[in-house]
Amino acid sequence: MKGETYPLFVQIEAVAEASGKECRAAIIDISRRRQLEERLDILHTDLAARATELVAANIELEAFNYTVSHDLRKPLTLINSYCQVVQELCGSKLDDQCKGYMRDMYEGTLRMNRLIDTLLDFSRITHVEMHHEQVDLSTMAKNVAMELKLTAPERRISLRIQEGIVANGDAGLLRVVLDNLIGNAWKHTGNREETIIEFGVTDSAGKPAFYVRDNGSGFDMALADKLFIPFQRLPGTDAEGSGIGLATVERIVKRHGGRIWPEGEPGAGATFYFTLE
Repeated sequence: MKGETYPLFVQIEAVAEASGKECRAAIIDISRRRQLEERLDILHTDLAARATELVAANIELEAFNYTVSHDLRKPLTLINSYCQVVQELCGSKLDDQCKGYMRDMYEGTLRMNRLIDTLLDFSRITHVEMHHEQVDLSTMAKNVAMELKLTAPERRISLRIQEGIVANGDAGLLRVVLDNLIGNAWKHTGNREETIIEFGVTDSAGKPAFYVRDNGSGFDMALADKLFIPFQRLPGTDAEGSGIGLATVERIVKRHGGRIWPEGEPGAGATFYFTLE
């Protein structure tokens, strides 16, 4: 249009003809290419800005972790210490009700400290440097299960762990996955006469899918999407926990390039499948 300018690409070449040399010119409108180049420049600038924001966010996260670890623990430690001092100096003068109050306060500080540890571990999961190696998941699952049995030797438990299951991944993080999944199965089978916990591997779309299965209380599949949300507790759940274990597992599995999904039914147990890369 009149008064407007357009970027053009002009190519001129000399061609020898029988009648003599001639010049030929090709004129190409490159405005579309220029527009794409400008968009790419904007995209690169935006990506650089986002990278800077991410670095700043990580710095803020570390500052938050320090605050949680130091500033919040300090008053908890003080309360914890005073509870012990009062118990030692004045325990004989307290009635049973006051002793109960002191015990509840002391145990409350321990629970809060454990919750702080859980929150810090959860925030660090996405920043831990990964070291890939061949991991014997069968042996790891046996160790996790045996440690749980030691906490409640009176429970009847049947462990069905498939032999020879190996995977490539970060051993430390995969231990956290099995700690949480098998620990979750352990918690939700507490009301069974016999606890059954299975660990195995199956095929899912041509890839190995590892699973932990139990015969516990199960859950309604309509609520399955809430299982991996931090601090979410499903209706009817009475097992103790921070509500952050499955969210941690999901983060670790995603860092390994995999996915995790559950299957369950109220009163009929639950199964958690996960893939790696």
